[in-house]
Amino acid sequence: MTKIVYQKHGNGERYAALTIAQVAKAMWRAFKKLPTDHTQQVLVDFAEDTTDEDDVHSHHGLILQDPFDSPIIITGGYGGCDFVAHQLVDTEDEFGYGTDWKDDYPDMTRNEAVLCKALEGMLWDERKDENGLLWCEVKGCIEAYLETLPESELEVINNH
Repeated sequence: MTKIVYQKHGNGERYAALTIAQVAKAMWRAFKKLPTDHTQQVLVDFAEDTTDEDDVHSHHGLILQDPFDSPIIITGGYGGCDFVAHQLVDTEDEFGYGTDWKDDYPDMTRNEAVLCKALEGMLWDERKDENGLLWCEVKGCIEAYLETLPESELEVINNH
C-alpha cells in the first residue's frame, strides 16, 4: 500500500511514501519520454523531515540530467552538492552488471536497476523515514508514476 498524504498546512501539497525502487522507476519512465535534442532533466522533490507524515518539510531534490557522457544524478537541494554519473545503457556499466541485476531487481529494467543502485548509494538514511521510504512531493514524474498504480494500492489521507 502506497500512502499519499495531503499536508495540513500545505496549499494542496501531497507527499507519497515511496521506495527507492519506485522513485527510480518514476524517474526513468519520465526520462526516456523526453526529447533528446536538448538537455534532458527529470526532477523529484522530497522531504527530509518525515517525523510527522502530516507535516513533512525541509525540501531536497533529485535531478536526473543529460547530455553528458552518461546521465548524472544530483541531490542536495539542487545545488549539485552530491552527484553521481552512471552509464544507463545496455552495455557493461560501473556496477559490473552483466545479467546479475535481474537477481537484485527482478521487476525492473536494466536502466531502472542501475538508477536504483545509484540512488541507494546517494540517499542518506536520514532522508528516509523509519520504514526506509522517501517522502516525495506528488508532482511531475512521481504523479505520473502514481497514476499507473491501481487505486486499491493507494491510501490517500486528506488533512484539509
